[in-house]
Amino acid sequence: MTGDDSLALDSITSDYRFMLEHDVSMLEIALAAVSFEDCSLDGSVPLDRASVAYDCWLEALEALHPGHRFREFSLSDAELADDGLLERLLLTVLFDDGSCRFIRSVVAAVNGYRRNHRG
Repeated sequence: MTGDDSLALDSITSDYRFMLEHDVSMLEIALAAVSFEDCSLDGSVPLDRASVAYDCWLEALEALHPGHRFREFSLSDAELADDGLLERLLLTVLFDDGSCRFIRSVVAAVNGYRRNHRG
């Protein structure tokens, strides 16, 4: 691993830690909700809606915190297949009204799951 690779890895780790540990702001949630409402998700399965909601929040984070690469932390296929995460998301998708509350619930569920499963 070169020095540049090490710096890149440190940056990614720092972005990931920031994403999981900072206090989610209403502005981030509002921006994510607006972006989410612009997505055409009619007929999508609920888990896809939760995944898109999380991606919208990552976009809002990048817009409000320049210099970070939050979009790299979208939900992976392995996470979407994990029963632990599915259990966390179940209540959010059952009461999905597309509002800021839904976005905040998805973010809390995913970040809580990831905090508990960090290596």
